[in-house]
Amino acid sequence: MFSHTRDIILAAEQAVLTGEADEGLRHLRHLSLDDFGQVLFGLPDDSLPNLSAVFPRMPSDDVQKSWTGHSGLPLLQRTTSFVRSVAYNCQKLLGHGMEDRTILDFGCGYGRIIRLMYYYSSPARIWGLDPWEKSIELCRADGVLGQLAVSDYLPTALPVGDVSFDLIYAFSVFTHLSERAAILALTTLRRYVARGGLFVITIRPTEYWDHLDRAVRAEASSTGSPINRDELVARHEKSGFAFVPHARGAIDGEVIYGDTSLSFEWIEEHADGWNMVGYDHSLIDPLQLLVYLLPK
Repeated sequence: MFSHTRDIILAAEQAVLTGEADEGLRHLRHLSLDDFGQVLFGLPDDSLPNLSAVFPRMPSDDVQKSWTGHSGLPLLQRTTSFVRSVAYNCQKLLGHGMEDRTILDFGCGYGRIIRLMYYYSSPARIWGLDPWEKSIELCRADGVLGQLAVSDYLPTALPVGDVSFDLIYAFSVFTHLSERAAILALTTLRRYVARGGLFVITIRPTEYWDHLDRAVRAEASSTGSPINRDELVARHEKSGFAFVPHARGAIDGEVIYGDTSLSFEWIEEHADGWNMVGYDHSLIDPLQLLVYLLPK
């Protein structure tokens, strides 16, 4: 740990002797977001046994890479970039921060971003949903704090009861959905955002197909077969949406998971009940465009 963080981290280490995560967070939130992330992404840590016992363990580098293609510090940098954008735009668009808000991570994976949401809100107010049971199993095995549940691949409702959310985000979810699945997700999630809430998704620009074409040629793609880059770019430019399915089983007669690019115009046309109010783009993760939506 850095010298400027030592006293704060050690105070948090003592505070969680009660077993209460919120007591530790009360101290850890005095850190910067990046320093907070280094602590959470660095657990378990033999020098911090109490924090390691209370907060979630980070998966192995292999697991991290299998979900995102990155691990360690590069992954933390991409994660803090996303979270910082969400925090900034929450303040800009809603007039308040994310502190003490009810938050949903839709497509939470192993809980990577959830870990940084503890910087803003209590784990009791944070939900993580994912349709892949293995993701939720991994979250639970590693001790991710929050309300966790398996959702449907084609959701018409969410397993959250009557909870509505001040913030919903879907990182690298709409980058993988078929058009039918994307429209259904937009429609269903609209029912769960609170009045005055915010919805954030990431999408791929058409330049993604250049990247994927190179990856396929290098046998580094999960599509399992060559792609027609020119056809996909043309499809994106014509309709605002291009999708190539992965070699997976069909759900309700259709393979709904693959690689996807879509345009701002497509969102404005198909996101019923939402107003697109802005976007963000970070050069540290250039093939993820953040799109900000408010409920109509």
